[in-house]
Amino acid sequence: MTIKLTRDNFNFRFKQYEGMFFHASINEGSEIIKYKITKDKEGLELKEFGNTHMKEDSMLYIPQIEAYIDLKTVK
Repeated sequence: MTIKLTRDNFNFRFKQYEGMFFHASINEGSEIIKYKITKDKEGLELKEFGNTHMKEDSMLYIPQIEAYIDLKTVK
């Protein structure tokens, strides 16, 4: 999954992430979700990476930008 981080779509705190791309792989059998934030859509210019988890059914928390993404609205 790749999501472009814009203030129109997400209420995040840090402006330096605006326009970057959030990449995540969600595996049904695992609670841990590995992700990376990149400068390009292809995921080559790495900015940051980490692990997170699902909250409730479809809410994904991204610690770097201090925001939740509702996966139901972005798929």
